[in-house]
Amino acid sequence: MEVRALGERLLERFAVTVGDLPASAAHHHAEPGGLYRHSLEVALKALEEFEGNMKMERRSDGSVDSFRSSRNRSRWQYATFIAALCHDLGKLFELQVRGKGETWCPLDEPYAQFGRRTKTPVASWRPEREHGAHARLSSFLMHHILSRADITYLGLPRFVHLATCLADGHGESATPLAQTVSRADQASVEQAQPALAAQPNNPVSLFLQALQELIENGALGVNSPGAQVYVEGDKAAVVVPIAVSQARERLMARQIKLPPNTNLYNLLRSARLVEADQTGRSVRKIKLQGRQGPISLSVVILPTDRVVPKQILSTLPPTHFEIDTEPAPEAIPVAEE
Repeated sequence: MEVRALGERLLERFAVTVGDLPASAAHHHAEPGGLYRHSLEVALKALEEFEGNMKMERRSDGSVDSFRSSRNRSRWQYATFIAALCHDLGKLFELQVRGKGETWCPLDEPYAQFGRRTKTPVASWRPEREHGAHARLSSFLMHHILSRADITYLGLPRFVHLATCLADGHGESATPLAQTVSRADQASVEQAQPALAAQPNNPVSLFLQALQELIENGALGVNSPGAQVYVEGDKAAVVVPIAVSQARERLMARQIKLPPNTNLYNLLRSARLVEADQTGRSVRKIKLQGRQGPISLSVVILPTDRVVPKQILSTLPPTHFEIDTEPAPEAIPVAEE
């Protein structure tokens, strides 16, 4: 069977498996069908990179197999497509889908099959899900996607490499295939986020607007003893969770609810507005000089021009803070009321 036919059938099985589920709760591709669209975007972007780069793969016996060798190029291309398409399959475990008194188990059946049987299933995100944990779960659902013909065509070396890529997730893996998928995933997220973050009713925009209003009316102190915001150059360190709680209260007075803290930090990170450490955590530790000596604070670091009104910048006393390289725990999430 030619690879085009294999790919078409694989896409059909993937569509049946994920159905019209979203890719996130409120980040990128959160609309119905978002998971399918995001996954296909990542697969196509990964194929674009595959076409433009020469990558070498060293076998266990010491020989080298090129992603673009005449014999195996199309096989590596297909492995790249599958890895990118399926990189977020694990998100299905983070969704709770119920219909006719049943709860869907992704291991047992594809989503579309459950939907046909229960007619009008309702999906919601599980509150206990952890950021990034889904990446390690995708391989558990590959039995819905891969056929015997796919595995035969890939061959054992590429099948093993594909399994390793999915098990490692799309983080800082050293394998060329995982790196390609990670870059394609980030490109898809970045493509979706600017427009989302620019919407006036988006949580990110509302949160930043609330911070500016609180600073403007003096409710949030800046660069003063005990302040909630510290500005140095183009970086604004916003103390959490206190500043977030004040922004939340201000918006609640206008009947606007922000998502829980952890979700809000993820939104800021996805919109590339908050600095994260090497582990992906948005909450950082800073050290600065207090009245009675050095102090350490938990903060999120945002662009100064998105937090502090321009007319206030010139009035701020100077300050200096150092970003701690030690990871800080994410601030305790605040549940929506």
